[in-house]
Order: sequence, then structure tokens, then C-alpha cells
Amino acid sequence: MAKKVKKKQKRYINAQFIWLLAAIGGALFLVSFSRLEMIPGSWTFIMALILGVILLILLLLSSRWQKSVTIKSVNLILCAALLIGSWLLPFYQDRITELFNIVTGDVSKINFYVLNESYREAHPETFYSSYVSDNLGDHLDEVFLTSITADALNAATAVSKVKDDYGVSIQTSDRSSYIEALQALYDNEGDVLIMSASFEAMIADNEEYENFRKDVKIIGSVDKKVEDKIPASSMALTKEPFVVFFGGNDEEGDLYLEGKTDVCMIVTVNPNTHQVAIVSLPRDSYVNNPVFGYGDKLTHLGMQGIHNTLEGLNDYLGQNINNYVVINFTTFRNIINALGGVDVYNEYEFTALNGQYFPEGMIHLEGEYALMFVRERYSLPDGDFGRNHHQQQVMQAMIDKVTSPEVIVHVDDLLDALEGTFLTNLTSDSIYAMCRKQLEENIDWNIVSYHVIGLTDFAECASAPGMELSVVFPYDNQVKFVSDVMSAIINGETVVQEELPEGSYDVYEEPANDENGW
Repeated sequence: MAKKVKKKQKRYINAQFIWLLAAIGGALFLVSFSRLEMIPGSWTFIMALILGVILLILLLLSSRWQKSVTIKSVNLILCAALLIGSWLLPFYQDRITELFNIVTGDVSKINFYVLNESYREAHPETFYSSYVSDNLGDHLDEVFLTSITADALNAATAVSKVKDDYGVSIQTSDRSSYIEALQALYDNEGDVLIMSASFEAMIADNEEYENFRKDVKIIGSVDKKVEDKIPASSMALTKEPFVVFFGGNDEEGDLYLEGKTDVCMIVTVNPNTHQVAIVSLPRDSYVNNPVFGYGDKLTHLGMQGIHNTLEGLNDYLGQNINNYVVINFTTFRNIINALGGVDVYNEYEFTALNGQYFPEGMIHLEGEYALMFVRERYSLPDGDFGRNHHQQQVMQAMIDKVTSPEVIVHVDDLLDALEGTFLTNLTSDSIYAMCRKQLEENIDWNIVSYHVIGLTDFAECASAPGMELSVVFPYDNQVKFVSDVMSAIINGETVVQEELPEGSYDVYEEPANDENGW
């Protein structure tokens, strides 16, 4: 009699087992979600409810069709998605926190400049030889030009560093300003210019020295530690009104706490009444420079540190601005690209200096074009004041995009764009609290914006003693108007967009000639 062969029973993983893995993944995801500092507690409850409903439905389906490949696949996909999500959520939170913990801009670079061979060859009447050594050590017996009046600490630091490194005391010739020191370099009255790198942009703004960077080369540098004199903000941004100064540095590359602020924008926020005011001042506004005690261009206040800019603005506006964010062209372009561009309404067509045409009407701006849009002033009917208006438009478009759900798809690119490329005293805790409030209340912010204008003239500036530079005298009544708007928002009042009053001066006499100034 033939032996009966038993068929092997086929083993399989049933849908309920895979569902159990998905449930564990769901629990891990929910724990990670609940620990996100930017997520309000109500969202955790909603997420738990959604996950519970999905898992309950899948449990019923898994019990009914245990062998179903479709049900197994759905459970498996859900399990994988939840496990990946439970890892990604804390990963991105750590990245955001790190953005505010990265210390940048805490050094001041002091350079040693000499006129290069090309310039010397082109001016044989001043320089008998075109050769110039790239080695700082070869210049120790020459005359070093400084400006103790404008930048005493940095100049002294550089001189001391040379003595420490080479064991010699160098001969210095001091001038009252870096403009005068630079002119002495061009006139061959000194051989090496000692100057903080933050002053380069100021010099390049002067038409007479616009080729400065092409004419010189750097033969040595000293890095000096800079103390941030503005403490990290401990303010509860969700409970109290606050003011933030947004400074834009007109340069590429690294950012420093000491440097010009060519964009000067003040944002006042009341999180309780949902009111926001964006105020722009001309970068050349003639205000008191606290370090020197007399008038200077607003943009130049930052060369003595961002704290000096805030102190000068507070004196000028009668406000208490104690928060700041500083970016430069590199950061701005990267942020716009990371957001997928912004849309603004261009009020009049113009062609930028580089030939880029901007038509009238609603336009979409990617990073490079947004940068052209906010930099251009020469082809605008109202020049620098028009540029301020463009900067406000782009700022508002960025706020709209960042506070919209659309920002979720751009988070990764946005974090890459921001990493190590901005300076601020705001903390990650403050930002998280603001995000929680926005997500919980879905706030529709009421934003008003104003850009102050004034008349252009020349005046002696603290950053360039003995020289008269082009400055803007903002209209007194407009300055008072925007200061009153800021105070109204801080005091919890509702504001509406109004026209700025026609400019006038309450203290100074009216200019005799509107075109030529005072």
C-alpha cells in the first residue's frame, strides 16, 4: 500500500500582524509629533484622532481579509510612512533649533591693504616702482596708515597683533577718517592701510573711490572677537508686542555684527491684536550716531555694531527696538529661491541697470530677479525711496508665503538657505511659540506699511570726519507719523493703511531749492 504524502501547509504573514506593526509606528509617530515645540496641543489631539480612525478601519479590514495582499500592502505602507515620519519630525526640529544656535558674525576682520601692481603701473608719476610684496613681513619698516578716530579699537588690535607676531613696533600715521587715510595711500604718503573690512562698502559707495577694491590687494588680516551687546531675546513673542529691526547688508558672502545696513526696515507686531506695521527709512537718513555723538548716515551706524544701529533708531524714533535680523544678498536670494519665488505688483515698468526689464503689473520673482527688483534705484522715478517701497513689497510677499500652508513643501530648501546665513538675537523658543500661535489660531494679520522719504543734501558725517557726504533728511512729520503708528500697535490699537502726510519739517527751515536740497 502506497504511503500517503502529506502536503506542506503554506505559511503566510497575515494582515493583522502587519497592522500591529503599523499601530506601533503610529504610537511612535504620535510621540514625536507631540514633542514638536512648534505644534499646538490641540493639533496633537486631532492627529491622535485621525490616526486612531485610520488604524481602526484598517484593523477591521485586516480581520475580515487576513490574506488580502491589498490590505497587507496598505498596512505596510502606513507602517513605513509612520516610522519615517517619527524620525523626520525630531530631525527637522533639531535643524531649526540649530539655526539659532549657530554663532556667526562674532568676529571683526581687520585687513592690511596695499595698492596693487596694476594701479602702481598706471600711476608712475606717484610710484617709482610697480612691485609690491604680498607678504606683510616685508612691509614692517614702512608707514602704516590708520584712522584711530573712526575705528580706534580695530586699528590698535591690528598694530598689537603685528608686534606680537613679528616682535617689532610699526610706524603709524593716523588720519581723522578712513577716507583721508585711503587718500593718503593713493598719494603715497603711506604704504599700508590698516582698516576694518566693514568699512570697505562705505568707501566703495563714494564715487571717487568706487574702484577701491580693484586698486588694492590684502597682504594680511587679523580676526578680532566681537561681543554681541544685544542679549538673546527672552520676550514671549506670542503675548507681548515686539519690534524687530531687519537690516540688509549690501554685500555677498559672510555676515558680521559690524557692517553697513543698506536695508533699514522696522517691523512692529502685536500678537494679541494681529496688527503689523512695516516701516522703511532711507539708508542715508541723517541721524545721530551714538558712538560719536553727532550726525551720520543711518547705514553707517552698523559699522560700530548692530547695537549702535538699534540705539540710534531708538533715539530717533522714540521707540524700544531690541530685536534684530540681519541678512545679506546671498541670504536674500537663497530664501526667495527656497520659497519658490514671490509674487508682487509692480506699479510701473522699468529696466534695471543690468538690462533686466520689469513690466507693470503682477510679476513673479525668483531669487536673482527679486534681488534686482529690490536693489534698483537709478531707473525708478523716486530713486532710493522707490527702492524702499520695492523692499517692503517683497518683504510682505515673503511674510504671506511663510505664514501660508504652502511653506510646508519648501521647508527643506528654506532650512538649507538659512543655515549660517543670518544674524539675529531671536531664539528658537520664541520662533516656535510664534509658530504655535499661528497654527492654532490661523491668524489673518493686518499689515500696514510705510516708507519715509525726505530731501537729499550733503552733510558732514561721523563716519567720515571732515567730509560732506550725500544724506537724506527725512521729513519730520513723516517720522512722527510712523512712530505714532508703531506706538499705536504696541498699545493694542487697531490701525489701518493710510497715506503718509505730505512731507514737511517742523524744526528746519524749508529748503530754498527742492531739487538741490537745503
